[in-house]
Amino acid sequence: MKLIDQIMVWNHAAIRVMDIRHSIMEEGDELRSYRMPTSAFLFVVRGRAQLGLDGCESTADRFHVLHMGKGLCLDIRAEQLLEYFIIMYKAMLSLPSRQEWVQLMEKHNPFQMHFGFAPYYPVVLYDKAARMSRLWQQSDPLNKLEVKALFYQFVHEVLRQLDQQDVPLVKADPVLQAIRYLHDHYQESITLESLAEKLHCNSRQLLRMFKSRMNTSPIDYLIQIRIGKAKERLLNTDLTMREIAESVGYSDSYYFSRMFKKVEGVSPTVFKESPHPTEGSRYNPSPMSRYSIVTAKPQRYIDEGSENHYQYKREGDLSMYRKSTTSMLAMLFVCFTLLLSACVNGAATSSSANSNSSTNIATATPAPTKAPEAETQRVVKHAMGETKLQGTPKRVVILTNEGTEALLALGIKPIGAVKSWSGDPWYNHIKGEMQDVTVVGDELQPNMEVIASLKPDLIIGNKVRQEKVYEQLNKIAPTVFSADLGADWQENFKLYMEAVNKKEEGLKALAAFDKRVSEVKAKLGSKAATQVSVVRFSATQVRIYQKQTFSGVLLNQLGVARPAAQNKDGNIEVMSKEKIPEMDGDFLFYFVTETPGKTDADKVVKEWMNDPLFQNLKASKNGKLIQVDEAIWNSAGGIEAANLLLDELVAFFQLK
Repeated sequence: MKLIDQIMVWNHAAIRVMDIRHSIMEEGDELRSYRMPTSAFLFVVRGRAQLGLDGCESTADRFHVLHMGKGLCLDIRAEQLLEYFIIMYKAMLSLPSRQEWVQLMEKHNPFQMHFGFAPYYPVVLYDKAARMSRLWQQSDPLNKLEVKALFYQFVHEVLRQLDQQDVPLVKADPVLQAIRYLHDHYQESITLESLAEKLHCNSRQLLRMFKSRMNTSPIDYLIQIRIGKAKERLLNTDLTMREIAESVGYSDSYYFSRMFKKVEGVSPTVFKESPHPTEGSRYNPSPMSRYSIVTAKPQRYIDEGSENHYQYKREGDLSMYRKSTTSMLAMLFVCFTLLLSACVNGAATSSSANSNSSTNIATATPAPTKAPEAETQRVVKHAMGETKLQGTPKRVVILTNEGTEALLALGIKPIGAVKSWSGDPWYNHIKGEMQDVTVVGDELQPNMEVIASLKPDLIIGNKVRQEKVYEQLNKIAPTVFSADLGADWQENFKLYMEAVNKKEEGLKALAAFDKRVSEVKAKLGSKAATQVSVVRFSATQVRIYQKQTFSGVLLNQLGVARPAAQNKDGNIEVMSKEKIPEMDGDFLFYFVTETPGKTDADKVVKEWMNDPLFQNLKASKNGKLIQVDEAIWNSAGGIEAANLLLDELVAFFQLK
């Protein structure tokens, strides 16, 4: 691109200064793989360093200017005490723009060009950079306007000196950037669109160039990276399947297992146990897929531990199904035991009848009576079809956490339930109501033998969780499945109240909750404009929570404001440190997912909260960082947790 063309595009662009950082690095300090969130100028004012820009090494001495486009990966290794400014900005053509400028921008985007040089007149640049940095730390809008004016002067001086020194401008290579980014960020949720956005290019153009150079799509390439990393960890570590799945970017271990099997031809467990892992691949996903490798649709209410517990279509191989022969024999043994017990009881009854025939004849032939209305047969439509039920079930087994809360709210204590995602074995807020309830495994792996031994007259589960074992469950007792595990728990609640013949009680509970929400919303008034940020820390990831999450749905119902990055009809977004400003809000509520007996997640919390970007958040400066219970804000996901969350919001907003 000719410099004159670059100057013309600058003239027709709308500029926004995003951040100005003044940093000092000690000799030997390193900054590794910093992905530029925007276009930026780096201006070294003291010392010497080795710079890497997408792997291309160069030396930067005192008064060196470097321009970088969004998405480029920066490495700095200080060879002496190093002082520098980074000035981040966003630029786009003002609308409307002449077609020639639009075409020029599309062909040679000057804001994505990278170049470096030692200016002949560095003091002018230093004065403007230092002044911008001082003004940027002040909150006065007039100072911010002056920063923008100084930025234009800084750019003018850079372009003027470029013209004098005939410095070559290099166009960034989006394919090399994409490869580097995928290798560095394979643990995160990545779509073709999000990758193209980070690299500041068109998604179709990126796909076309990537396939031409690499003979595969970026998403296929990402899958190969993830599965390769997973194979290493399967063979060389004792990590659990959940831990491996999350470590390579799959928050859902079911989906990870399914993807692994499609790529390798065998499940992760078979691969790990096999002395000669299967070679080759059977997977060829659509190259035009616009969806994340992590999720198949907007996810719903979220997780505890290292898993995203409430998500769409959890599929894959589970340990309880891997040895089907053993499982089948166990089931046959249980069935045989039950049959034998029935035969013995039948024989005893027959013997008793022979010894006292008159009494038993009278007992065995009662006068026919009309079945009460509550005992009439009804048909319940659910995710797996239709199930005929009669009367009110007395022995119910529930296979989801939110379902457990629904039964308790309906006045039904289950005889068996899957354990809570945290607690031993129940969440603190329900453990008082769950005494003597039998644990039947967890949502991901219900224990079929224990369920059968409880002799339930109704089993309630979920298609996302237990679709593979529906037929087995249905042979034990009539089984009803909800279709999804959604952030809007009320849909499943309506199915559960119908299944247990408690429709009237259920409608009253829902009406009472809706009334509370309306009352709290009315009391909020202007306080609803207070922005609420929700963040989760774990040992491997930091996430923000959007509107289609358990807490997000309730905040949306109350009309509470959210930061722009969270005010989306999505589920979660995995964060990197350069995105910390997107966490900001008037209040920042956070919860920590920690493995029992470990402190890895707590270390992550301290590391992030000590970051200068985090300390610059409004919530951090104003002491509005509030740690909350993950069970209530996220993982329990039922009516009892929803009421408790509402209580907490009333207290936080100091409503009477």
